[in-house]
Amino acid sequence: GIATLRRWQASQPHWLDALLAVVVFVASVWGPLSGGGPHHGHHGAVLDVLTIGLLAVAAGSMIVRRSHPLGVWAVALVVAVVVIVHNGEPTAAVVPTFVTLYTVGTRAPLRTTVLVTLATAVAYAAAVTAANSAPGEHALSLFALTSAAAAVGVAVRSQRDAIEAAEARARQAEATREEEAERRVTDERLRIAQELHDVVAHHISVINVQAGVARHLLDEQPDQARAALGLVREAGRTVLAEMSTVLGLLRTGEDETPTQPAPGLDQVPALVETIGRAGLVTTWKVTGEPYRLTELPDLTAYRIVQESLTNALKHGAGSADLLIDYRPGTVVVVVANPVAEGSATSSTGGHGLVGMRERVASMGGRFSAAPGPDGSFAVRAEIPRGRES
Repeated sequence: GIATLRRWQASQPHWLDALLAVVVFVASVWGPLSGGGPHHGHHGAVLDVLTIGLLAVAAGSMIVRRSHPLGVWAVALVVAVVVIVHNGEPTAAVVPTFVTLYTVGTRAPLRTTVLVTLATAVAYAAAVTAANSAPGEHALSLFALTSAAAAVGVAVRSQRDAIEAAEARARQAEATREEEAERRVTDERLRIAQELHDVVAHHISVINVQAGVARHLLDEQPDQARAALGLVREAGRTVLAEMSTVLGLLRTGEDETPTQPAPGLDQVPALVETIGRAGLVTTWKVTGEPYRLTELPDLTAYRIVQESLTNALKHGAGSADLLIDYRPGTVVVVVANPVAEGSATSSTGGHGLVGMRERVASMGGRFSAAPGPDGSFAVRAEIPRGRES
């Protein structure tokens, strides 16, 4: 089909130009087009050796017309002028010039194409005048034909440029869509990783601490060991339930909605009670006038409290201070705890701190986590309130 022909043309341009050269040569020397016949002027069209040789040179130059359009045009023009002067009238020797003018129009700037067209018209007018002593209708016809050939070339070039621009825009749009899709996938993977970490890490920490307590007290204080194992079982049941919720959300279709609301600051009392039973004594207070946050800021604030208290349980000395400060535009969460001896805590390392920092940054807030001058470790997050829906 046409698409196959275009692909072959693009892959074999010299073969196509060689075929074009043969066609141009045949058209130039063929009797009806060459001007031969018994009824022409006093000179007539003389297809002698000189004329045929010149036409062969002009047609043969077509093979390199794509790489040297101006050079091929100059050769074709010189041949046409010589043949016109030799024969006394315009013959089909002008055919190579029309082809080269088309090529110049498709490959050269518009200014160059206009200058080449004018030069061709002037050269033809001069040649016809020299051969016939007056330009006559032949000069006007040649000017019209040269202008038409160049105009067709310019039009084809404009169409090609428009198609290439459209294809470039389409490729850019496709690349942008792929980049956006990759970004969304990355963001979703990060969100899932944060949720899994926040859901699992807290309860696994409780299980780890209480399992250690149960092992230590199993022989000497079996009742307390039994209570610790009860907390382990409760934490295990809770983490399984929350994992089921998270996995259910991952399988939820776009038209479905989760059956349970995401946790928020209203669940902080239950969180403090749970982690208190695991062994962390938490002193907490709320300042400012409490208000309801939108869903994502509320979830972010809850996760900050949850992760900070979990870290205090794992790395602290058994106590923590929690402050939730409701300000007009933001909620400030501060968790500080003394650090146990030998515990390594970094303000930049660990998935928990990284996850908290990313969560707060995604809300447009500010986050810091660093040791204090009194030897305690403090986490501070400022979370924008969010707009009411």
